[in-house]
Amino acid sequence: MLNVKVVKFLLANQAALLALVEIAKKWRKDSSYVDQWELVNQVAKILIPVLEAQAVSPKSMLKHRFHDDDYEETDYEALAFTAGVEFAALGVDWKLLIDVIIPIVLSILKALAAGKDE
Repeated sequence: MLNVKVVKFLLANQAALLALVEIAKKWRKDSSYVDQWELVNQVAKILIPVLEAQAVSPKSMLKHRFHDDDYEETDYEALAFTAGVEFAALGVDWKLLIDVIIPIVLSILKALAAGKDE
């Protein structure tokens, strides 16, 4: 499921996004857990410093999914289309983003949010 804040965050931090894309290209579902964890660790090493530098709360990033009251369905469709165009312009494969990058980012955010009371 698409998380609006994560999509906007990734688009706003293009250097980090492009680094995450290079890592995500190595992702294989049939890899060992150790190999997958190494890639997640590499993503975390890029993502966490950006979150900290911008004082972004992991919990706040998890609050906005497309079905929240803040976003109408037409807003979601427009966002998805616009984001798709922006990602394509950067050379980012939408499927890689949806299937690999966003799930890993969300998992890292959930782990960080679980570890802190904000």
